[in-house]
Amino acid sequence: MGSMILTISFIVLGIALGEYVFYNLLMLVAGMKHRPRRADEDFTPAVTVIIPAHNEEQHIQGKLENVLESDYPRDLLEVIVVDDGSTDGTAQIVREFEGVVLLETGERGGKIAAQKLAFEHASAPIVLITDATVLAPAHAVRTLAAHFEDPHVGAVSAAITVRNRAVNYLTRMAQFLFDVQNAQKLGESLLDSAGGLFGQFSLVRREAIADFQTDVIYEDREFGITLRKRGYRALLEPTIKVEYYAAESLDDFSRQKQRNIGAMTQSIFRHRELLFNPRFGWYGMAIFPEYSLFRVLRIYLLLIAFAGAIFAAPGAGWIFTTVLLIWMLVVTIGCYLFGTMLLAPLVDESDRFIIDTAVSIPAMALVAFHLATASLRYFRGDFSSLWQRVKRNRAA
Repeated sequence: MGSMILTISFIVLGIALGEYVFYNLLMLVAGMKHRPRRADEDFTPAVTVIIPAHNEEQHIQGKLENVLESDYPRDLLEVIVVDDGSTDGTAQIVREFEGVVLLETGERGGKIAAQKLAFEHASAPIVLITDATVLAPAHAVRTLAAHFEDPHVGAVSAAITVRNRAVNYLTRMAQFLFDVQNAQKLGESLLDSAGGLFGQFSLVRREAIADFQTDVIYEDREFGITLRKRGYRALLEPTIKVEYYAAESLDDFSRQKQRNIGAMTQSIFRHRELLFNPRFGWYGMAIFPEYSLFRVLRIYLLLIAFAGAIFAAPGAGWIFTTVLLIWMLVVTIGCYLFGTMLLAPLVDESDRFIIDTAVSIPAMALVAFHLATASLRYFRGDFSSLWQRVKRNRAA
């Protein structure tokens, strides 16, 4: 009986670790083998910029100045700010910008509800969803919008960089996690379609997401999945990098990860028909299962594997059990490091990425803890579309 349980434990461990290594290897091959077709930047469809804002008086002026400094034709660029129940001077600052549309919700409804309101007022077929604290280069909209010349493209995201990554270990790890996501989304978009969008800065085709629902935890995840179900593709444009302000405190970092994990769990149940469905190509067979199912289940599979080893091994003595558990832990860490470093060729600063991978173990242990708890919190209804603002420096 003990040997059977031990065998099952090894199989479960192999599934948990092997899937991660295989997936990143697949992304590496896709990213290295294929090169994105260069979009024709003379293609400039009308674009509506949507900026949801809640108490952003310190950042909204800089954001609007950044948007209006874009080299995109001004007559093709509509800008809408949704003041989502702000209690500061956000709305007053927006009113000072001529030509910028201000919508006020009156009371706070959450980011996706604010976006839905803006979508209803948008006049352009292409919509840029972006956050009030995210800054982009002047050519960002032009480069991303050019991809929509392909009628199968439903969304294009910019790559994310963390502008305060030098502040502390958590902001450094935030950049590391975005490096992983940037690399994976690049491979996914070249193979089939990116698992989801970056809500910080993405252009979407309105008809690709249509009349979306607002009862979701993260809208960028929902948008990316929905458009793929409707036959469109989501891409990552690696040449465009936008600056994002990451959480600097452990509380904010943890809260963000918990919401992200809750969103993963939600997407499994909302879109379970995609799982291992060959009708959706690589997206159904590999990308969506990794993007949702395995990211939630992996920590539970590891816990089952270790628990099984503990349960099965005592008959062989405590020394054998201790050595076995240490070996399993070393294998787990080794597969994580190897699987993650496979993405290094797809990361701009590959040397820094490799070093960050090596020092990321404590951060990943924290993420694993949240994985083990936040997915269970989802079933208690602990998450909603309302977001809590990250504490920011005035200079950020």
